[in-house]
Amino acid sequence: MKCLSNMERLHLPNDLVMQLFKLYEQKGQSYYYKALFSRDDEVMARATLEMDTQALAYYLKLNLTPARIKLLSDPKKSFVAKNRDETLLMNLKDILIRIQQLAESFDLTTNEVKDLNQTLFRNYDDIRFVRDPKAKSERIAKSFDELNPEDKLKKIVELFHQHRRNNKYEIVQIMTNFYIDFVKLNLFTDKNDLIGLMVIFTLASKYFKVCRYDSFFQALLPLKSQFDSGFIQASYNWSEGFSQTEAIQRIFVNVLETLHKNVETKAHEYEFERKMNKTNSIEGTILSGPTTFSKKDIRNKHPYSSDATINRTLMSLKERGLIRPLGSGRTAQWLRVADKLEKFNPQQLDLFNHQD
Repeated sequence: MKCLSNMERLHLPNDLVMQLFKLYEQKGQSYYYKALFSRDDEVMARATLEMDTQALAYYLKLNLTPARIKLLSDPKKSFVAKNRDETLLMNLKDILIRIQQLAESFDLTTNEVKDLNQTLFRNYDDIRFVRDPKAKSERIAKSFDELNPEDKLKKIVELFHQHRRNNKYEIVQIMTNFYIDFVKLNLFTDKNDLIGLMVIFTLASKYFKVCRYDSFFQALLPLKSQFDSGFIQASYNWSEGFSQTEAIQRIFVNVLETLHKNVETKAHEYEFERKMNKTNSIEGTILSGPTTFSKKDIRNKHPYSSDATINRTLMSLKERGLIRPLGSGRTAQWLRVADKLEKFNPQQLDLFNHQD
């Protein structure tokens, strides 16, 4: 509780304050995105879930091949785990599914953290609260340090909510200090950093809706080394209450800023496609793209188009003699027979240059 109980000493640099202003300006677009993506909300959420699961596998350096990670990350399929790493990844996918379904109504409590721990390590490892024979019950303990791990968790959760109610500190700052306290207290026998990170992600999903439309962990993955260094920096003088939390907070802010930028780009593309006929859009991609292509290539470029629409477009182009199949089955390729369409080159109109 060294960070959460000493937040009044923290001072945010001007550049971080300006970055937070920009983040909250972007955050204001959340309701627009929710309305815009409503028709394909589940499709986008599944794509985000798949990316988050894959990114977590790489973030945790699980001993799995890229092909196996991709297969296990499919949210529409369930598999039997072959080893401990696969068990952990499937448990993570289960948690990510629950977060997507219930993030808006999530309330941080001691029981929620305990349930998270049980689900996360189900059939993987027996991770539980540390047993401290010297710990005293809440009624007898005279200080925070004398409490047992479960009561310590209860106290930092209460302090988190106290800061939220007071509206004195920004939410990412509170989340950052909660994370550092949680991990440094070593409440569980193992994996405190992973449990804490999943709690933070759940809170981020609650307060920042863009986590549903773009991958939080995909954005965090390239910052892992900085994150690890930032945590080491935050560990210095933690026990004295002088932890330097700015580096970790910057990373969380950078990740959320990246998500908002990515979703803004997706929104522009989505609105453009929505106003166009999806079949015409797919045809344009095929006729102006590579000579050979697969159905998967088309799906990647048009993630919001259904398989039925893609298949219908392919058959139409085939019947018109513009493409023909190369092989059959899932990995079948297609060959464009028609000449490649030239790109559209707009020319400026001379509005005020009248010529006889």
